[in-house]
Amino acid sequence: MKITVDTTSLSRELFKLQGIANAKATLPIVQFALLTATADGQLLLQATDLDVSLSTRIECQTTTPGQIALKAREFYDVVKNLKTETVTINSEENHWANLRSGTVRARLVGADPAEYPRIASAANLQTVSLRTTALQRMIDRTFFSVSTDEARPNLTGALFQANNRGRLLMVSTDGHRLSKAETSPGFTFDDAPRSLQTGVIVPRKGLEQLRRTLDVTEGTTLFGFEGSTIVFLYGNTTLSIRLIDGTFPNFNQVIPEEKVERRASMNRKEFLDRVKFVSLFSSGKTHNLRLQFEEDTCTISAQDPDRGECEEKVQITYSGNLVRAGFNHRYLTDVLGVIQGETVTVEMVDALSPTILRETEGDDGDDALFIVMPMRL
Repeated sequence: MKITVDTTSLSRELFKLQGIANAKATLPIVQFALLTATADGQLLLQATDLDVSLSTRIECQTTTPGQIALKAREFYDVVKNLKTETVTINSEENHWANLRSGTVRARLVGADPAEYPRIASAANLQTVSLRTTALQRMIDRTFFSVSTDEARPNLTGALFQANNRGRLLMVSTDGHRLSKAETSPGFTFDDAPRSLQTGVIVPRKGLEQLRRTLDVTEGTTLFGFEGSTIVFLYGNTTLSIRLIDGTFPNFNQVIPEEKVERRASMNRKEFLDRVKFVSLFSSGKTHNLRLQFEEDTCTISAQDPDRGECEEKVQITYSGNLVRAGFNHRYLTDVLGVIQGETVTVEMVDALSPTILRETEGDDGDDALFIVMPMRL
């Protein structure tokens, strides 16, 4: 294989592969990226860890079509630091590669491309479309509460499901908190793939790579299902994610009945800022912080023998009875950090019951609800 390709374009596409090619994998070949140059001037770049696979393509000047496998991280590090507009890559018989760019002359370690795992094509995939911005917001609002506990694999991903009310949901929980984001998709429930109607669990790593590589300049993202895999297509990129085999908990049982009389409304940015400040006085082990609601006032307080104590009051809209509860301040800031509106509502019942934080529905039809469990102080 011998090609000449734009350096900036190559660096941009190699960046997309970095979260997938695994330098610590037990199968050495998945440390590599597979490059395939075609006679019609296309360079296909692929990476896989056998659970998540990404394919992307750019134009190139092909002198000799062919394939080469190069270590993804090292190759990217080299290309992103080149100073010239183009780079020429020429494969050797031992699967190494010669790289020429301006005054740079380098040889890169390669592997036999014939040993690279096969990545299925999405050419004949039946797809539906979703607004890219809506998909990105759903991931942002649920990713932080995906569990990292491998003992409960069905919680190490987010539920992705269409319901018969015409809404598309993404839900995640780690047992201490729950996030539910929803949007109005560009398709009806009857047109949704059967897998989406019943719901699938998209693993954390797949969500992370989708979030990292989504092209927000693309108005819509296509996706479909191939067996136990969900495939996303956006711009020049195809991302395939092996789904988690399991049953997601019935999240509706976790969401408590709403109690309007316990609902407080406040400025989100101010509340987030003051929670972050008072948390400086919380325990470095428990991250504990206390909220107290009384008429039109929220008192935020924290104390720790090694850090001291602090209390601050924030104006809110609230007319219910006095109520207080303790929280892990990181759980609160995670939620407040992904809500975009000026106002957030917090429904705090008592020191033991789940607390509901809600992002109200916007003009785009998106909605989000978050549950944070209190902690004993």
